[in-house]
Amino acid sequence: MSIRLLLTQYLSSLRERDELDALLPELLVAMGHTVLSRPQLGAGQAGVDVVSTFAPTGDDDDAYMYIIKFGDIGRDDMYVGTQAIEPSVREAYTDFARNRLDPRLRERAKHLVVVTSGELKQTVQAGFSALAEDVQRQPGFKLELWDIDKLATLIEENLLNEALLLKAGRDHLRAAIATLEESEEASKHFRRFVDRAFDPADVRAAPSPAAKKRLLLKRFAAAQMGWGVFDIWGKSESNLRPSVEGAEYLLLRAWAEALAADLADDPAFLARFDGMKSQFRDALTRYFEKIWPQLIDQYVLMDHVGEGAFYNRLVLQEAGRLGLLLLLTPDEEENQGLRADLGVKIVALFNAHPGGRLPALDGRAVDLSIALAALMSVGDYKNVSLLAQDVASRFVVTARGDGRCTPVSTDRIEDALTLRDGDGRTEVLCRTTSLVPMLASVAAFAQADEALRVLREELHPLLGDVTKERWFPAAPIDQIAARPQDGLPGVSRALIALQGSCAEEAAASVTVPVGAAGASEVACVAKNQEELLVLSARHFRHPLPTWYMEQFRRPPLIAQEAAYPEPEVTPEA
Repeated sequence: MSIRLLLTQYLSSLRERDELDALLPELLVAMGHTVLSRPQLGAGQAGVDVVSTFAPTGDDDDAYMYIIKFGDIGRDDMYVGTQAIEPSVREAYTDFARNRLDPRLRERAKHLVVVTSGELKQTVQAGFSALAEDVQRQPGFKLELWDIDKLATLIEENLLNEALLLKAGRDHLRAAIATLEESEEASKHFRRFVDRAFDPADVRAAPSPAAKKRLLLKRFAAAQMGWGVFDIWGKSESNLRPSVEGAEYLLLRAWAEALAADLADDPAFLARFDGMKSQFRDALTRYFEKIWPQLIDQYVLMDHVGEGAFYNRLVLQEAGRLGLLLLLTPDEEENQGLRADLGVKIVALFNAHPGGRLPALDGRAVDLSIALAALMSVGDYKNVSLLAQDVASRFVVTARGDGRCTPVSTDRIEDALTLRDGDGRTEVLCRTTSLVPMLASVAAFAQADEALRVLREELHPLLGDVTKERWFPAAPIDQIAARPQDGLPGVSRALIALQGSCAEEAAASVTVPVGAAGASEVACVAKNQEELLVLSARHFRHPLPTWYMEQFRRPPLIAQEAAYPEPEVTPEA
């Protein structure tokens, strides 16, 4: 499968607003243009959507004015209405070029470019040629067409070219798309594509800071373009999971490379990075819109993965993903409805699948902690308290019984299946737990006295031989995507006992041990990108830092509870 074919399929799916008009400026930057203006919703621009400058001969800049359309261009697109091509082109050279273009560019060569993600239909080709001749009669003007084939060529040459990505990178992108029927394989190949795009040897060997910045931004653009192609093909194959997993890794790798290049504060990098975060949120939203009817149906989910550990793992995985989307959504007035809806969905998911609350794998405590942190972020402390108490109570029931539903510390699904089938020994498979310390921290932050009492007085004595680990990250935690190492950078501390009150347990939870980092020592927190900790926790399977969760701690006085449905808490495991 050729890159050109992938690109034409990708371009044909783009809409004008938010997609094609977002792509064009990025392509122009990669081509060496200076972008002077970008599309603005609701702003009259006299027919012109984007303006850039470029010096084709290395001398003075030419002016480029772009008129964006999407899809094939027929007679109506060419002639009908004020937004049609012919009136837009005439307005561009009679109004925009004379009255709105920078005065220093008015005497330079001026290129009017019609950009479309489709083709110019045969019925209007003669009309477009006549329009181009009319434009060329105007001193210094020229009309061009960038159709789907031209755009695919420019993208391949400037964003996904052999020199930038190397052959292996392009091959991994093709392989990711070809294996979309197998989510794990597709995600693995896409991660390898991202690794090739951010080739650290080339970036770090750049001769100057300016060259390093240009190369990093260009590689980020290539990786982002590759993700866009991957995402579009995921839609066509009706499998969106590899796309959202790929975006997680892309963001983590881009951030780590920016830190290594000392560009994490650079405005150009941050503009691209924030744009990718927005695309990721959109992809997550599409993902849940697609799977929600099946995800909320207990019988459909059981038929899909079978009962037991697989079912449990999937419920917690998606609860964590919902929590991630909520935590990624800015806490601003215009997003309050969306954030409240996501909180309701998390509670509804746990209501629909009570068997998914107590993790079969101790490592899935990460996903549970993200979901609980997300609920605390919208002030739903009541349901956080109920869920923490319910999970603790379920753990008590299985620990007092045959132990077959005890979370296994090996985090191997095979061990969980063996234990639940009654063929494994609990004392072998449950040696450590991060779940109990996490629940204790959450209970303390939510002021859930009863949940903490169950953990302290009922569960803790039953796990005398089990090490209860609370993990704290070291400062490089947000750089591990670009700096693979043995083990995760951080420090574990064993809990001897749980504290007697929520205030005491909260204080103990956030006391940082020697060798670990406080919040301000981690770059993504210091630079207001703390949601990367949630991405990192999900991708690299490390606990969410307690000091991250503490920011959502219940205030001393709460006027009223959030109006969420309560979980259907039952004592049975």
